[in-house]
Amino acid sequence: MQNTDCTFICEQFTEYQDNSLSSKIRARVDTHLASCSSCSEIYQKLAGVIETLHKLPTLQASSDFNSTLLSRIETLNQETVWQKFYHSSSSRVAGYAIAAGLIVAIGINIMIDPISPVKTGIQSNFAGEQIKPNQPTESLAEISDSSANHPVDSLTLQNSTINSQNQSMQLVSGKK
Repeated sequence: MQNTDCTFICEQFTEYQDNSLSSKIRARVDTHLASCSSCSEIYQKLAGVIETLHKLPTLQASSDFNSTLLSRIETLNQETVWQKFYHSSSSRVAGYAIAAGLIVAIGINIMIDPISPVKTGIQSNFAGEQIKPNQPTESLAEISDSSANHPVDSLTLQNSTINSQNQSMQLVSGKK
């Protein structure tokens, strides 16, 4: 195509092929195609494509096509709000946002209140006491079982001995 006249003529090709142009414009297209080899070549290619399309076999829909299609459309229209939300792409984005929020919240919680504090030189036990290693223990305890498996067991403290009906524990002061 060489100029604006070529552009105008090429825009008329579909109607020209369908024979739906006014006689004045059709005469203008005929004159242009006779004098412009570029537009004539483009028109011949378009005419070949249209001819090939017309040769394709006609597709026939099944007899229940319309009723099946309308039924499916009706089913889609009857989806609940939650079903529509679940099928939408925004629900996936919302899920990712919630997951990211939970990860951030857990991270902040761990930073503020860690599960297991790491302090060098101090060992922590389950009761929350802090025990410094290499420190001698001030007292030791001994236990002796006088009779096992008695149903009643009460503890009493007498001097440095803890007595019960079934057991007694002697507390001894000293160093290891």
